[in-house]
Amino acid sequence: MASNAVPGFLPSRHGLRFANRWPSGPARTWNLWLAQLGIGDVGRGLCGGMAFTARDRFELGEAAPTDVDPPAPGTVLFTEIVDRQFASFGRLWTVPVRFWLAAIGGERARWRHTVRSAWPAIRAEIDAGEPAMIGLVRSATANPLALDLGHQVVGYRYDSSQDGITIGVYDPNHPGDDTVEVGFERAIEGGLSLRQSTGEPLLGLLHLPWRAARARADAPADGGSG
Repeated sequence: MASNAVPGFLPSRHGLRFANRWPSGPARTWNLWLAQLGIGDVGRGLCGGMAFTARDRFELGEAAPTDVDPPAPGTVLFTEIVDRQFASFGRLWTVPVRFWLAAIGGERARWRHTVRSAWPAIRAEIDAGEPAMIGLVRSATANPLALDLGHQVVGYRYDSSQDGITIGVYDPNHPGDDTVEVGFERAIEGGLSLRQSTGEPLLGLLHLPWRAARARADAPADGGSG
């Protein structure tokens, strides 16, 4: 059996303290003379932005913001999370495309990618002392706009054995919970049995890219203290 963890990272310390539940409204707005233009709907969730923000704070040696309720539109924290949400989509929005391709690609293709590609990359990143951005494939729908298509979390520890893999994650849907895990094991009848400890459906794993954010206007001058 093998195990490892990112030193110092915990969802209760670096994860945002509110849940990924937002009232419907535009993610970004522009005032165009007598009209206002909006794009996106935060009511669909901002899991990618919250996951990126959590890793940002960890990389800067900062604890999470103290807000216990989702920030209001126009506030500094709201804008930060939305900006990181768009960043989490990847260049040319490749991440949503990957979720959709995994959803329509078939069960065995998802299993194969989980075991051969996603898990080794997640393990390597954690072994290097870095939190891993993980995509959870939730649905096999062909609708690329489905709300339950996928979800983004941050992996920070793992346990690996011949029986299966367990990965500890910060899940924006479960704030402050250091016990949330995702993983898989070989099923008796063949294939894989994937699971999330909190009960949500899990059909496959993706290892997702992360890139550092630009310096925040409200960041401590000395980089903060964790």
